[in-house]
Amino acid sequence: MTALRCTQKLLTAMKVAPSAPPAPGANRLGDWSLNLLHARPKLVVAVSEHDRLGLVLEAAPYATLPQRFVEAVFMQLRAIGVPPEAARRERDAMQPLTTTATTPYPNRLSLQANLKDYTWLAELWLMERGKSLAEINARLADNLVSINGKLEFPREFVLNRLLEAV
Repeated sequence: MTALRCTQKLLTAMKVAPSAPPAPGANRLGDWSLNLLHARPKLVVAVSEHDRLGLVLEAAPYATLPQRFVEAVFMQLRAIGVPPEAARRERDAMQPLTTTATTPYPNRLSLQANLKDYTWLAELWLMERGKSLAEINARLADNLVSINGKLEFPREFVLNRLLEAV
């Protein structure tokens, strides 16, 4: 089970009430924090809890966002070099999804800072002529981040975490 920890802005747009946060699930990347980016079209910017992998996808239609999100994660994992079986295992372990609100505890504050940075970067890169969502997602995977004092690219964190499980 995985929590989609949405900002109030996104919860309002989705017209859903947040559920209680679930117990930690079996997926390796942890919960995901999501924010709404008011662009054309409206986008959702997401970041994984453990490895700070960023992801951007179209927000509409909101009713299918959770299902589309899981497939977008799978596609992003494949795009950064995760073998198909490991990507499928992570996708399947994410189910079922629970939509909940972001929460303010120490790790979440760092995570929310990353989410704000990724939202700003996605908006900036979107304004560049001809940047597709796939190109933005590739750039987010190669955006240097610090997790627990270790500086690395999210792509490397994710590959290490998902391939050590094999």
